[in-house]
Amino acid sequence: MRRTNWFVLQLPFLANLAFFPILCLQEVDDVVKDVLTTAKAAELLGVSTRTAQLWVESGQLPSWKTPGGHRRIPRQAVLDLVETPDHSDPLVRAHAIILAGEGRGEQWRLVGLPALGLLVDVADTTDTARAWLTAIPPMLIIVENADQDDRRKLVSSLERDARLSKTTIITSAVRNAADPVAAGTNLIRTKMLPDVLSTAEMIVDYLLSKRGGKKEPAAFRTPWNEHARLEAVAQSGLIGSAPDLGFDRLVRLAAHSTCAPIAMFTLITENEQWFKSRVGFAGDATPREWAFCNETLVANELTVLEDLTRLDNLAENPTLSAPYGFRFYAGAPVRDPLGFILGSICVIDVVPRHLREVEREAMMTIADAASNLIRNRVLEHELQDFRGSGH
Repeated sequence: MRRTNWFVLQLPFLANLAFFPILCLQEVDDVVKDVLTTAKAAELLGVSTRTAQLWVESGQLPSWKTPGGHRRIPRQAVLDLVETPDHSDPLVRAHAIILAGEGRGEQWRLVGLPALGLLVDVADTTDTARAWLTAIPPMLIIVENADQDDRRKLVSSLERDARLSKTTIITSAVRNAADPVAAGTNLIRTKMLPDVLSTAEMIVDYLLSKRGGKKEPAAFRTPWNEHARLEAVAQSGLIGSAPDLGFDRLVRLAAHSTCAPIAMFTLITENEQWFKSRVGFAGDATPREWAFCNETLVANELTVLEDLTRLDNLAENPTLSAPYGFRFYAGAPVRDPLGFILGSICVIDVVPRHLREVEREAMMTIADAASNLIRNRVLEHELQDFRGSGH
């Protein structure tokens, strides 16, 4: 049996990358000369065209767009997917898929799952959830009204799916016990409370209390997926890497767009905040307990701290005193291709202030651009490895 090539396994979300269509098509053609349409790929895989499209969108099938906007897939990638052996350590992405109870979808989209470090996708129907689960598995699945027939069947199939060995599955039903109960290695049963906010808070509190690994440091909070997030930071290859003009430009843009004297692209390791790029600040790194970006990791979204002196948890932070005198922070998450937060694009000021809406939008856009740049670097390296392997 032929091993699945490295290129196929290590390029999740390839089809979603905005930069991919502008790659040199000749370079791609040099690497893979035999290409398929999505319909032809679906035929070889024995699945519907819609399922093949989902695999393309999730990155399980690498692809690119022609100048005319048509999606093309390497034939070898399809053949490799057919013959993929069972992997003991499957990939997971920093997502939660929630199959919401009837009429609760919009509430879940508003409430989310703060402090878990996950991007949240909310499905209103079993068919939608099943379709999403054909992609790279998420770290967390929540099924509400799990006692209904169609959802009970879905849960049963999830429990048997070897791909989900690293995925936590939570089933929620009105008739379940009041407190969450572990029902297996990665299966949890909990009560479905009348309002979504209470249900989400109960789930978050339980997961944070049961997470493995080291005890959370007293100096700062960490997200639920911190262990996997730290692995993603290490695997990114960015720590200690050479200066990069692309990131430098984005950091300067963050400073200019918010009129901030200090701007950084930070990477947060277990014990350190390392600056991939910075303006207005001397030094390559600080201890992690100094990092305001810890707040961004937990919030999992743009985080604005308008007056740092008003936050009790930052009262002992040395950067609030001379010679720094920091008073304001805003940071937006920078993610890897699987959605894990590596750090943030952030700005700092020495006076309390707030961000206007246009500045907030600029920060989020710049952080997204940094995430895309990281994906671009991953793609370039994988294409080089794929070409070097003789394909």
